[in-house]
Amino acid sequence: MEEYDNAEDLIEIFNAYGIEHLFFNPGIDNVPVLETVSRYRATGKKSPRGILCLDEFVTMTAAHGNYMASGKPQAVSVHSELGILQIGGALQNAQWGRVPVIIFTEIQGPTRRVTWQKEPFDQGKMVRNFVKWDHQLTDKEDIQEALQTALNIATTEPYGPVYLAIPREVLWHKADKSRDKPKTLKKAGIPPEKVKLEMLAKAAEILINAENPLIITGHSGRNPDTVPKLIELAETLCARVLTSDTRMNFPNTHPLAAYIPTIAGLGNPPMANTDVILAIDYDLPYASPAAGPPAEMTFIHIDIDMFKKGAPLWGRKPDIAIEGDSGRIIPALTRAIKEKLTDDRRAQFKKCFKQLEAEHNNLASEWQSLAESHSQKKPISAHWLSKCISEAIDDDTIIVNQTISPSRIVAHLVQRSKPGTLLSYSGGCIGWAIGAALGVKLAAPDKTVVSLMGDGAFIYGCPEASLWSSGFYKAPFLSIIFDNQGYGAIKGLFREKHDVDNMGADIYRPPDYTKIAQACHAYGRTVEEPADVIPALKEGLERVRSGQPAVLDIRLEPV
Repeated sequence: MEEYDNAEDLIEIFNAYGIEHLFFNPGIDNVPVLETVSRYRATGKKSPRGILCLDEFVTMTAAHGNYMASGKPQAVSVHSELGILQIGGALQNAQWGRVPVIIFTEIQGPTRRVTWQKEPFDQGKMVRNFVKWDHQLTDKEDIQEALQTALNIATTEPYGPVYLAIPREVLWHKADKSRDKPKTLKKAGIPPEKVKLEMLAKAAEILINAENPLIITGHSGRNPDTVPKLIELAETLCARVLTSDTRMNFPNTHPLAAYIPTIAGLGNPPMANTDVILAIDYDLPYASPAAGPPAEMTFIHIDIDMFKKGAPLWGRKPDIAIEGDSGRIIPALTRAIKEKLTDDRRAQFKKCFKQLEAEHNNLASEWQSLAESHSQKKPISAHWLSKCISEAIDDDTIIVNQTISPSRIVAHLVQRSKPGTLLSYSGGCIGWAIGAALGVKLAAPDKTVVSLMGDGAFIYGCPEASLWSSGFYKAPFLSIIFDNQGYGAIKGLFREKHDVDNMGADIYRPPDYTKIAQACHAYGRTVEEPADVIPALKEGLERVRSGQPAVLDIRLEPV
């Protein structure tokens, strides 16, 4: 094999940052890197494992899922120009999901191409809106320093993707035996923030005196140790917690987990009825912003990213803003609250807890009863399917969720209580779940991984590419398709805003998704009878545990 010294430097930098997988789609662009990876691994030297993805889109979704499960930075190598275009919306998901991934491509020497505005062609412009940093290396620059800069930026909170374009003559540079040894890696050190005690004291005072405080969070569970810290804070304060499905931030089985009534159209009562909101690592949903809280409520904000890409939460300035790592700030806030609590207030909180627990249990019972009442309903309902999924999996199963129309149903009926057992996307690009499940399984080979998605998301996710890699790399997972045979989310918006019942977006007589699975050597089964849901889930899980990827196409009522 050829020896490329700059490619070796790239691998050494990746090793230093703990990057364990290199997701790639092959082309002339990345030959030196792939050869170097193969040589390293063949000789027993440490190197990321190359993961071949048959579509560039999957390189990014798999890297996204792998980061969410492992917490480690990621590397993606694709074709210089067309590969970047093929990544498409997966890059936007990575931006909103705060994924520390370096995307690197080769570029060929000065081009005479210009834009319609007569400006020189700039490959970085294709990604600039969606990355924290991009750079086009020159042959005069040190590749180690460029890579180190890129990864330091990607792995500095708030995390995010970076892009590096490397000239062909740099990437293809052959080994020079007289060349100096690589420089010692110097990772950027970020000093821990100083928690402002006076800000914590003010926040504690406000929260203790609140009539109906509400904690909302979205990304705090990215650090698994933060989950029990958030539970302690909620219990100390006797405050309900409303969490997005991006992470398992707070158990949905806990008495203080905020449940929404089963009746559609009631909005979000926990948000509407609060007087103090404590937002922790929370982003407004990308596609459909959550209904805003009351204008007169008090707003306390804890986050590593206070400015939310220039768009503050609900467009309003917080009354108290505490910037920093929630994993450190939450316990400090809990201590501040405990120090200020009087015996009378503790007694009031104890009584309040029993009331909130009863309310939670009543709503949970309503959701379970509603799902059970659908046990013989045909077509199959999302309620019954979600209840069956929850019963079929164990507490350690990792759910990779990209349901959209039935997302609230899934959130209430698929029970998750352990950190790291619920992962979802934050951006607006459909098709994330199946490739992300591949990345999750590679990061957690001993865990059962189940991905949930609609039929549109299954198709968007390049299922042939995702399932092939799953089988080839012995990373099996179960995909469950909530198949409503149409674009339910879009049709719902049209009905709500324009009173349009049919916009021609039905997928009646849908493709046979199980045959797509079977063509990729995966198990596939279509389910149309409610009585068959549990047996099909058991069979699918058994196939996955035996090493075979599996797809269940659950035919729901058409939207």
